[in-house]
Amino acid sequence: MKLKKLCAVLLAVLTCLFTLAGTASAASTKKGVSLNKTKITLSVDDTYTLKYTVTGYKKYTIQWSSSDKSVAAIKKGGIVTAKKAGTATITCKIKGTSYKATCKVTVKKASGNTSQTAGTKASNAAEFVKNIKNGWNLGNTLESKDCDWLTNDVDLETGWGNPKTTKAMITAVKKAGFNTVRIPVSWGEHMDSSGKVNDAWMDRVQEVVDYAYDNGMYVILNVHHDMGWVKLTEKDKDAVNKKYGYLWQQIAARFKDYDEKLIFEGFNEPRTEGSANEWSGGTAAERKVLNSYYDKFVSTVRAAGGNNKTRYLMLTPYGANNAKAALSDLAIPDDDRIIVSVHAYLPYNMALNTNSNEKSLTEAGKKEIDNCFANINEVFLSKGIPVIMGEFGSINKNNTSERVELAEYYLSVADSYGVPCLWWDNNVNKVASGAEGFQLLDRSTLTWTYPEIVKALTGKSV
Repeated sequence: MKLKKLCAVLLAVLTCLFTLAGTASAASTKKGVSLNKTKITLSVDDTYTLKYTVTGYKKYTIQWSSSDKSVAAIKKGGIVTAKKAGTATITCKIKGTSYKATCKVTVKKASGNTSQTAGTKASNAAEFVKNIKNGWNLGNTLESKDCDWLTNDVDLETGWGNPKTTKAMITAVKKAGFNTVRIPVSWGEHMDSSGKVNDAWMDRVQEVVDYAYDNGMYVILNVHHDMGWVKLTEKDKDAVNKKYGYLWQQIAARFKDYDEKLIFEGFNEPRTEGSANEWSGGTAAERKVLNSYYDKFVSTVRAAGGNNKTRYLMLTPYGANNAKAALSDLAIPDDDRIIVSVHAYLPYNMALNTNSNEKSLTEAGKKEIDNCFANINEVFLSKGIPVIMGEFGSINKNNTSERVELAEYYLSVADSYGVPCLWWDNNVNKVASGAEGFQLLDRSTLTWTYPEIVKALTGKSV
């Protein structure tokens, strides 16, 4: 009898153990996907990045879809863009399986105090930047210089091989889904000994600005490639401030009646050309002198009358560098209409280094991008100072699909921080040693060379 009881107890224990083991095994093989949000509410033109978690798979492909793309569009990377008032369901699915997760998106009309399209103005720079989408640079054009073979001042626009800018080019950019155009301009070769800008050059700059401004786009106008006379030294500071202030006095006077959609950018990539620290953030002494130039820039524009008193102004750290030292030493004036501009062609070996064979986005490359935006967030965004990525992109290495992947990853990180990014387009599409092929728009044919990249930037097919 005792033996029977003992056997019964052992059998019960074994049954229990097998049951627990089976439960643990089932738990360890559980498969599925989940989202960090099951419902979100957005205003028109807002974006939100959904994060997913996959269990039970080491290799998988995620597919995104929207039940109504006209209400809420979804891009690779989980980026939701609110299009119009209504509701839509975003689905995240593991390709080839039935496993999926959903998020209900409710889109409301944009609030009146932040929507530029509603005819009201943003109250500060942080609100203003929310209306700026990813943009496009008119590169290698009005900033062309050192073209001694050209005798007509205005012809420098075509000195670096690009055709004369037309309204049709900018219209093509607008139709592709960009709402922002950055217009780099060199001024030094168009100024006389007193610093006065040639009237014909100023007229031409205004004409190109109008192509975008009259199209309802945001326009960024800057001082580009003028470091030949802008010296970042204490001994040159007073002379440079005098000339630099006079330059901005003229620009601000010409555009004083333009509204806040015209943004002034003090410098492109201010630096000491050829110096040991040119691309690593400069020296503390150089950064201090640069801050004095920005003081002159801001005070000159603010005193220039018209809409300049409240115009949004962009300041760029030394070399437009994203290193923490360069970012931290940029002095921001007590002015709630200041935006910081940074440039980051990352990962460097894939995106910009013409001597590198790296064509794909690696985990190390992703970390370069992550670290850049983490620095920007720590120094500026976390303190309520908005940032625009004034230049980014990747050169053509016969690697279109990889460039699309890079653009999508880069923009997903930027969007998570609320940083709009402007692609550098120099209209060059060569694959050769030393060639920086950033072309998206073929300006001669008005066709988009890499529509896949454009779609990654705008969410729109061209």
